[in-house]
Amino acid sequence: MKISGKWIFTLLLTIFSVSLVFYLNPGGPLRILGNLLTFAGIYALAAIGLNVHFGMTGLLNFGHASFMGVGAYVTLLLIPHAAGREGEISENGLPFLSALLIGIVAAALFGLLLGLPAIRLRGDYLAIVTIAAAEIFRLLVRDLESITGGVYGIINFSSALQKYRPLFFDEFITELELAPAQIWVGLLSWVSIFFTLIIIKRLNQSPWGRALRAVREDEDAVRALGKNAVWLKLQSFMLGAGIAGLAGVFLAFNYGSVQTTLFVPLLTFYVWAIMILGGVGSLTGPIFGSIIFWAIISETDKLAALIFENADGQQLAGVRFALVGLLIMILMIFRPSGLLGKKEELLLNVK
Repeated sequence: MKISGKWIFTLLLTIFSVSLVFYLNPGGPLRILGNLLTFAGIYALAAIGLNVHFGMTGLLNFGHASFMGVGAYVTLLLIPHAAGREGEISENGLPFLSALLIGIVAAALFGLLLGLPAIRLRGDYLAIVTIAAAEIFRLLVRDLESITGGVYGIINFSSALQKYRPLFFDEFITELELAPAQIWVGLLSWVSIFFTLIIIKRLNQSPWGRALRAVREDEDAVRALGKNAVWLKLQSFMLGAGIAGLAGVFLAFNYGSVQTTLFVPLLTFYVWAIMILGGVGSLTGPIFGSIIFWAIISETDKLAALIFENADGQQLAGVRFALVGLLIMILMIFRPSGLLGKKEELLLNVK
């Protein structure tokens, strides 16, 4: 099987990014690498959900953080947890797997609820509505302190997932001087990516997947052929939202607590950057895009310190994000369609 040039470039760039992590962290490279791969797995899963919206269907969704938030909050509120100012632990709750399934379904239904009035909008109008919906969700969660914990958030829920960790896993990870709880979340996120990609690949090759691509290319033509374009877009919205909800659950468990500041617009734009970097419409692009993105964003503080030795912490923070933007711009100049994307995927008339 012949390997294309873009695959070789992507693999070499990924290897270079991971090697850079080892080089800049000689004292504890495995710990940093474990942290990198955990975040990369969670954000890659979220980017796969966004790719269903934009890459497969051409929907401009800038409220992806709200879908992640719905999945996380619904799941955490259904398992034993502590929330709010008092932080009283509620021992009553569902088993984790049942709560997780309900959380994913809730995120998908939120996608349906948002899509019913908004999905008929096109392009930037849909983008504006999804941004507004994400902010409305965040403000509601902040104000409903009696239910969601408000600004104080939700804590003491991690044991619901960590109790499924096998003993041999703990022993092996401890020998590597890594955090078993974090690596367990990272492992589950990568397992979820594997099965999610299998499902999406099958759907992409089915008549339903071809209909979604037809909606992306020319919605009016799809209507002329007797297809219900609105219902197809709603189905896409629900599928991508459900995947995002699962990613939100993993993100919450990785942090060990969840506050409203976690699901802000910056989270959505991180996911967008990863998807575009990996390649719009590419199944595996978000995986490589996420690894490279997090290698860049987690190690640029050290690069900034090497370049500007006498700068203070606040100055380094500004330089860090400037370097992140510069590196991504350089990469996109040489690969404008993303690492594994196709140029025509970015030339569509988004709906």
